[in-house]
Amino acid sequence: MSSTPVYCLIDDDEISNLISATIIQKVTGAQVITFTRALEALEYLQSAERLPDAIFLDINMPEMNGWEFLDAVEQLPGDIKNALQIYMLSSSIDIEDQRKAETYRLVRGYITKPISPDKMVATVSN
Repeated sequence: MSSTPVYCLIDDDEISNLISATIIQKVTGAQVITFTRALEALEYLQSAERLPDAIFLDINMPEMNGWEFLDAVEQLPGDIKNALQIYMLSSSIDIEDQRKAETYRLVRGYITKPISPDKMVATVSN
């Protein structure tokens, strides 16, 4: 098994994924898997040989938003959901979104976009 960290980005904005992935790779050297559809990411988690070390999840997405994704993850088998560390990565600065994120056991933090190298270092060093 590789010791290189694997991070997962789930955001319907491909440009945002590209920017975030570039910063994550530059700061951490991690492998980054990106999804523009939360449902595809959920399917990936159910069949992955190796779960990501962290997931960075957008809130506002079509089909399945970040909150719906979190609710679906809660329904996954314990060995999957208990291994996940999820960080909300959103352009929303709404305090209610931040408070709602804190109500989810799996959410480890809330990062506002755009992600910066400093924010990434602070996140992965926790």
